[in-house]
Amino acid sequence: MTPLILRPQPAADELAARLRRDGHAPVLCPLLTYQPGSELALLPPLLNEADIVIAVSAAAVQHASLYLQQQHRSWPATPTYLAVGPATAASWQQQHLPVISPADARSEGLLALPELQAVNGKRIVLLRGNGGRELLADTLRQRGAEVTCVECYRRHYLQTDGNRLLQEWQAAAVDSVIITSSELFQQLLTLLPATAHSWLSALHWFVVSERTAEELRQAGLNRITIMPGAQHDAVAAALSE
Repeated sequence: MTPLILRPQPAADELAARLRRDGHAPVLCPLLTYQPGSELALLPPLLNEADIVIAVSAAAVQHASLYLQQQHRSWPATPTYLAVGPATAASWQQQHLPVISPADARSEGLLALPELQAVNGKRIVLLRGNGGRELLADTLRQRGAEVTCVECYRRHYLQTDGNRLLQEWQAAAVDSVIITSSELFQQLLTLLPATAHSWLSALHWFVVSERTAEELRQAGLNRITIMPGAQHDAVAAALSE
């Protein structure tokens, strides 16, 4: 296959290398970059008082870890660490922290964990980027938790000529697209001209959640495979089926 990879670096290069080993010919076009968030300085005092720390993306853990290292600090051992999915959990495991993640790699999966049922009065720190869903924070507050959200990174989306991108991808015979977040899909639609729809509808779309799949269906795109996760091996397995 000739899949289009839109996820940011360095994950884009890592995934491309993994797919090439299986004989695929990926085309890379990272649509966004991550930059340090505006609230990282809040982390040290919040972490010292936290009962539970939740990360909703690997990027949140990576930027938080880098900031703590720069401040000559480490992750405290006392909080319970929760991650939305295996890729995010792996980022914390690299920091030698015990971490719990749900099989259902969504906010709904986190909210179903036993550790988040009786949280009345608990102090929870939620590590995330700018924007995104409010379901997790809102539900935990409804359950009585004291939730503080920390913007650990900011997304910066590529601004470029969508017509030129479309021509390049068509010339490269792109036949599939790997979408690891709803935000990536929406940005792709924003960039491309309306005339691209017939080409997009012929592609095979690989996504990581039913929510994203439904967004594709609403846009008239129906050749969809829901992958078990965003990890490189999971993507490779889905493309090889």
